[in-house]
Amino acid sequence: MVGAGGQRQRPRPELRHPDAGAITVGFEVLLPLQDPGLRLLVYRAADEVSRASLDRLCAR
Repeated sequence: MVGAGGQRQRPRPELRHPDAGAITVGFEVLLPLQDPGLRLLVYRAADEVSRASLDRLCAR
């Protein structure tokens, strides 16, 4: 996907949680320089509705 300004954007996956429902997330892929065979994926809420759903889950 190409967004405003011609920058490439990743799709935002939608996860389904049995209690919280749909949660849209963005993610970053981190590649450690010391071990290029490893990848660390960091997921975060992509919008305020998803953030509120995740906050409710964490408060349990």
